Amino acid sequence: MNTLLVLLLALPGSESAVPWQELTLSIERDHQTSSDTVTLCRIRVTNHGGRSWQGRKIAFEARALEGATVVASERGRFGYVLAPYGSLETLIGFLGRYDRFEVVPANGRGERSPRDRGATGRRKRRASGD
Repeated sequence: MNTLLVLLLALPGSESAVPWQELTLSIERDHQTSSDTVTLCRIRVTNHGGRSWQGRKIAFEARALEGATVVASERGRFGYVLAPYGSLETLIGFLGRYDRFEVVPANGRGERSPRDRGATGRRKRRASGD
């Protein structure tokens, strides 16, 4: 019986799916640190549910807008643990000066940039047999 319980806890299930119906994302320009060439924004996630979530599983895409057109976008994640009825915050930067933004959930799998994965762009070379 104990083995079954351990196996059930170890299996991936709904734990990996982020319940966006319980979470809200918001974005606002950080007026204290933005400049004429870079716009920094604070992204906040608020948990309206009674369950904790790993911040690294909460992925988002922040978009800078001009009119209804997306002119720049950046992806990110949160750190730490999002406590029940709590919130987390992170910063994201856009090259350029923007005043309108939106933030949307991003799929946590398969949408990470090479920089997020730690790729350096170098490939290993095989030793030649010559």
